[in-house]
Amino acid sequence: MNSFIGKMMALAMFAGLVFMAADGYGMDSKDRLAIIKGLKIKGIVGENNKGLLEFRTGDKSAAAVVTEENAERSKAYADVAKKTGAGASAADVGAQRAAQIAQGEAKGVWVQDAKGEWAKK
Repeated sequence: MNSFIGKMMALAMFAGLVFMAADGYGMDSKDRLAIIKGLKIKGIVGENNKGLLEFRTGDKSAAAVVTEENAERSKAYADVAKKTGAGASAADVGAQRAAQIAQGEAKGVWVQDAKGEWAKK
């Protein structure tokens, strides 16, 4: 009986990890970026002028992946702003990063300019 309970607990833990990965949380950044690249190519998400991903369609099936990526970016922007000092805010850092991302983005990917206008690169 103990062996059965142990196996069931191990299976439950494994299932929890699978569901976390399927939702995007706890996903390896390399895997997450591969998914994001696909979303960009399909036109589902684009890069906004704040340095964050934004949905361009009603398909939000990868919302957890996008949310996790945006959270990591926001944290990085805040860290850079804090280290820089000089009165820069996380929003300032994000806007600068957005310009860099837009410049290097592949043809056909949605990008938002500083005025808030969306266009495919």
